[in-house]
Amino acid sequence: MKFAILNKTILRLKMKPKVDFMFKLKIHAFFFTTLFLFSGANAIGQPLLKDPLQNYLSSFQPEKAYVHSNQFQYASGDKIFYKVYLMSKDGPSHFTKNIYAEWYDQDGKYLSRQILPSIMGLAAGDFQIPKKYTGQWVYMKLYTAWMQEQNPTPFLVNAFRVLQSNQAVLTPDDSPTGLQIKAEPEGGIWIQGIPSILTIRTRNGNDLPLAMNCRIVDANGQVVSLVSTAPYGWGQVEITPTATDNYYIQAEMPNGTWAQQALPKVVENGVSLRFDPVDHSFIVQRTTGASLSNQKLIIAIMHKDELLLETSVSLQQKLRLKGRIRTDSFPSGFHRLIWFDEDKNILGQRVFFLDEPKTATLSLKMDTLSFEKKGSNVFTILTDDSLLTSLSLSVTDADFDKVHPINSIYQLMGTDIFQSFPSQVNLAVQWAQQQNFRAIDQWLQAQDIWYPNIKDAIAGKLIPINAKKENSFITISGQITNLGERRTKKAGTMNLILSTSDEEKQMMSLELENDGSFKQEDVFYYDSISVYLQPNKIVITNENKVHMQTNLLVANPSRMLSVPTLRVALSNDSLLLIQQKYAAEKRFLDSLVATKTLEDVVVTTRVKSRIEIMDEKYATGMFTSDGIKFDIAGDNSAMMMPSVFAYLQGRVAGLQVRLDEFGTPTITWRGDNTAVFLNEVQLQDTRVLNNIPMADVAFVKVFRPPFYGAYLGGSGGAIVVYTKKGDEPRNYDFANLRRVKLEGYSRPTNWETSLVYDDDRKKPNKDIRKTLYWNPSIQLDKEVGAFKFQFNNNDITTRYRVIAEGFNKEGKLIRYESIVSAN
Repeated sequence: MKFAILNKTILRLKMKPKVDFMFKLKIHAFFFTTLFLFSGANAIGQPLLKDPLQNYLSSFQPEKAYVHSNQFQYASGDKIFYKVYLMSKDGPSHFTKNIYAEWYDQDGKYLSRQILPSIMGLAAGDFQIPKKYTGQWVYMKLYTAWMQEQNPTPFLVNAFRVLQSNQAVLTPDDSPTGLQIKAEPEGGIWIQGIPSILTIRTRNGNDLPLAMNCRIVDANGQVVSLVSTAPYGWGQVEITPTATDNYYIQAEMPNGTWAQQALPKVVENGVSLRFDPVDHSFIVQRTTGASLSNQKLIIAIMHKDELLLETSVSLQQKLRLKGRIRTDSFPSGFHRLIWFDEDKNILGQRVFFLDEPKTATLSLKMDTLSFEKKGSNVFTILTDDSLLTSLSLSVTDADFDKVHPINSIYQLMGTDIFQSFPSQVNLAVQWAQQQNFRAIDQWLQAQDIWYPNIKDAIAGKLIPINAKKENSFITISGQITNLGERRTKKAGTMNLILSTSDEEKQMMSLELENDGSFKQEDVFYYDSISVYLQPNKIVITNENKVHMQTNLLVANPSRMLSVPTLRVALSNDSLLLIQQKYAAEKRFLDSLVATKTLEDVVVTTRVKSRIEIMDEKYATGMFTSDGIKFDIAGDNSAMMMPSVFAYLQGRVAGLQVRLDEFGTPTITWRGDNTAVFLNEVQLQDTRVLNNIPMADVAFVKVFRPPFYGAYLGGSGGAIVVYTKKGDEPRNYDFANLRRVKLEGYSRPTNWETSLVYDDDRKKPNKDIRKTLYWNPSIQLDKEVGAFKFQFNNNDITTRYRVIAEGFNKEGKLIRYESIVSAN
């Protein structure tokens, strides 16, 4: 059976209900007091649901992640550079310090794992695609230990295309295979004889939206209504069920058959609530046979875990009422609208969106623009946000890549609202900018919303969780068995010597508990370490077994990832042809590099100073930039100083170092606190450096403000202290010590260093790289409102795509994208 598809996906209300009376609700918040003003409605003097609802939603602390990568299409052998933004419902996640990124091939087989340290919800990393990789996709699964506990918080799975020049292009299957139909009435309840807006969503087995012709049929197969989910995969239709028999939704398949799914069951009696997302009016309507408890409603509005409004509405004398909610003083964002009967039984709930006020924006200024080969460009990105904002920034070839609609930091919006990651967020952002709130509401009702268990909330229950927050970096813990009480007390402490892969060593002494256990939190190291251990004053015998571990989750290489099914893409896609050409050219250039003859190369260079050698030896990544350097190992006068802070006093103009009578330092630059790092790890307690002998310090580097490597200290510059490495030993004796190897963080690569070749013979003859600039560590605030950056063009790009994404310290999301061309 064929039928005409309606031009609009939503049918406006045809009935014009008689307005029995109108009332307005207004909320004023003064500290913790809420005042309700009404006209013609009954108010609740003291909110009945405030404490149970707020306590329940406060116990829900979801955590979600977003990844901004330097580009979206790669070739075998390329490196994927990325930055992770970790969000909880109130802003950047503060309770997770460890992020896990697992990588899988096109078939879902495990490739490798990375562990990233998270500072204020931020982390950066990179992944090398194997040079001989023949698949066309790699997948990143990103998660935290907390995500495993907080159901229904989802893991993040990102897909990256790997271009292969000699294969037919594979793309995720967008056919109706595995059709999924979601159909829900407003509020989740469908009542006989009461009009209701039905939201219909159609997706396939890959969770991709499908534009389909649908129809609603009754139990006798009679068509009740028609609806289309074009063009975005969802649609809305108004239905008034006339019987409690089953209704069905049918979707037309490409072969002309109809897939069918039962709609939610129609109830004979009850009360419904219709909400208008534009003027915030609502209609409550009941059936004549509705129970007495259904004739008096309690309406509540929540924002995150705060109750904004609670009021009662009586339907004892009327079947239908119309009202309007004054939202002037409500915060922007997503809100929960919940209605109950007089006995506090949940009747329905929905989510609505209030307009975001004008917020900070990013802008781009081109100081120098060039599309010449190797041409130098100087751009400046600016913000008018007064709050500290962390950004990642990429500049790529605009004619090579196109941004996929799902790749947007706005996936993090509504972290406490969406059960999974919201789809097509680019549309929602666009409609918000256009003030098209009806379209936003249709999009919102088509998403997977997390609705709290209201029965549990009213009963005073909290969301059950296991406390598995990794709120410290690496925690090393262990136990020695069979020591006995006397030997444990005699030992008192356990001595640990930590030796890194580059032979840097550090010693620590940990208190032994009565059961022989010991623990040290917030240890920071890359790659892996060997831990040598020996209790103080006693010897470990064969009767004693030593167990050691960290708090890091154990990898599971046998785990498979559920990945999308793929199909052969259309061969006439011009962009795919450009991308395949790049893959073929890169493969050719790589082969030339591999077959270059070993010609004699004469290198002329100058002799480096000792301080330059020290800088190259110790500083990595963002710490390689210019700074004021001190060779402590080569300065005999430094050995006479009690601490690094005492040494630095008066040595750097503008840097104020003050020590109290106990040696506690106060360090400022231009009145702002100066960040302090030990071996490139930012210290929360700077007094740690007072415990490090000057004989163990090799090198100190001071950065003038702003220093963008410090999340909360960039405006006051930074001090970086490096302790001696393995080739400058500290006379540790490893003889007869027990040794355990422990996994650590994945060592990041600085993008700029990937452009430097230690051997010119490895440098390609032609520069065709697609990422022209990448920086995951930009910090802006009211003092530093602009960031100037320089990059060189490759040999072929004629248009640049600039993308900046991030959030400020209050969790406000921000995104900027621009195409820069000669015209």
